[in-house]
Amino acid sequence: MGFKELIAMKKVRSKPSEGDVFVIQPKEGTYYYGKVILTNIKSKDSFINGMSLVYIYNKVSSQKNAIEGVEDNDLLIPPIIVNNQPWQKGYFETVGNVGITENEMNVDFGFWDTLKKKFVNCNGDELLKKPKYWTHYGLGSFGVVGKEVQKALNEGK
Repeated sequence: MGFKELIAMKKVRSKPSEGDVFVIQPKEGTYYYGKVILTNIKSKDSFINGMSLVYIYNKVSSQKNAIEGVEDNDLLIPPIIVNNQPWQKGYFETVGNVGITENEMNVDFGFWDTLKKKFVNCNGDELLKKPKYWTHYGLGSFGVVGKEVQKALNEGK
């Protein structure tokens, strides 16, 4: 069967950096933009420790390099924690680095910790309220990103 939610592009071995803008390709010739918000997460959870937090924006283009103002768009899916596999397998392709804005640092997001039955931040610390954007606490793969993106696109976001 295989993985069909994202189309592979350029494979790289280098690790992502904070502020890196990358593209994903959910269908041929259609690119959505993401950004690396945090690298080397410090978490009590060994699966998340050292991983990266990414945002996937609802910004679509037929070009890979239309990175200006990517952060002015809404999020397509909740923020997700990933390892380096999406870049190594070519599902995320870095196209530039524009740094991180204050607005991006202040996005109201978190994760539902199914063991604690509480909302937590990247580090696993409890949040005091339900965040605007959330998903389950854990390491997301490029497969999870692909499925969530396809689901959002099919819902007509």
